[in-house]
Amino acid sequence: MTRNRRRKAEIHAHQAATGTAYLVARRQIIAFAEVMQQHPQLNSFGIGVFDARRKTAEQRQTDLAAGREELAGGVAMVMETAAWLRENITPIKTPTASSYSVKHVMEQATGSYVTNGEFIAAALLAGYTFKYAQPNVLFGMSDRDLKRMN
Repeated sequence: MTRNRRRKAEIHAHQAATGTAYLVARRQIIAFAEVMQQHPQLNSFGIGVFDARRKTAEQRQTDLAAGREELAGGVAMVMETAAWLRENITPIKTPTASSYSVKHVMEQATGSYVTNGEFIAAALLAGYTFKYAQPNVLFGMSDRDLKRMN
């Protein structure tokens, strides 16, 4: 019997939304949870919160929690984006491509909107090298492939 009913319900919901097999959905949910745990500042906005210097510590914490909650609800889009990245963009060692600019390239190519945080989570799941450049992240993605997409 399952001990974590909430996780099982999440897996079933993701499975129903994406049409994937239970084990595939489970693997995706676990991988996404690991990325969220490894990057505690990651949320739907990107890394950190918008206009952090003008906010109190409590406001920043509230905004971060809300952004993480919003990002957690976008597992299906994160997985679709990760699959698109693996198929279309070759990884390189040096992180030079900004998440925000590549997000727009992907949106033009697919016609789907994705938040900066969803894109970052997808690229982290896909295994690209990265470097924080708050609120964005620089990724090691082939410039040739990105230009081909434009």
